[in-house]
Amino acid sequence: MKLKDSLQDYTENEFLITLEWFWDGEGSEEDEFVYQFNQIVRHPEKSALLTHPKSHQEDSPEGVIQELKRWYAEQGLPCFKD
Repeated sequence: MKLKDSLQDYTENEFLITLEWFWDGEGSEEDEFVYQFNQIVRHPEKSALLTHPKSHQEDSPEGVIQELKRWYAEQGLPCFKD
């Protein structure tokens, strides 16, 4: 699955669907997905959000979304498009 160029190119729901695709292991492109995820996400944990979530983060696509929204808001940065 080819990701869009920027996290801000996704609505929250679109990115949730994308993460669910990854979580369900529906593709054989997992390494490429992780590489692309690291390119578009500014969060310092990068793909560790997917593979090694912190204790305060739910280990799910929804947990990744919530952590991204929290971090981007703390930084004063836009996260998802409206």
